[in-house]
Amino acid sequence: MKRKSFQPDTPDDLLQQDFTGDCYRAAYRWASASKQQSWTLVHGTVLSGRLEKRIGHAWCERGDDVMDLAMPVGVRDFKRDKYYKTLKPEVSKRYSADHAIFLFLRNRHYGPWEESEQLPESVVAEIEMKRLGQV
Repeated sequence: MKRKSFQPDTPDDLLQQDFTGDCYRAAYRWASASKQQSWTLVHGTVLSGRLEKRIGHAWCERGDDVMDLAMPVGVRDFKRDKYYKTLKPEVSKRYSADHAIFLFLRNRHYGPWEESEQLPESVVAEIEMKRLGQV
C-alpha cells in the first residue's frame, strides 16, 4: 500500500533512504521518527578516513547502540564501542528527540545549532520534565 505524502517516515523507511553527506538531517529524522525508543541526537566531530581530519557530524545513540544513517544502507547500526574506536567521535552536544524537534522548529534547519540558536535552560528543563513524565 502506498503511503500518503503527509505521513511521517518510520524508522524502517529511514533505514532504506540514502542520506550520504546529509548527516544532520538524517540524525534528526531518526531521533524524531523513533522518539518513543528514546534515541539521543548527538552533534560533534568524527575522524574522516578519506580526508584524514575531523569533520562535523551527527548521529544517534541509545545505550550501547549507535545509529548513523549517513553511512551506507545496511551498515548503519553499530555497537557504541566499535563506533567510537573507529570514528573517534568528539561529542559537542546531546539532545533528546523533543529538544531537537523544538530546535528544528525554532531555527528551521537540522543543525548543527549554534549557541545563539539554543533554547533557554528553563525551556530545556521543562521539555525534559515532560519527557520523563514529571509534569
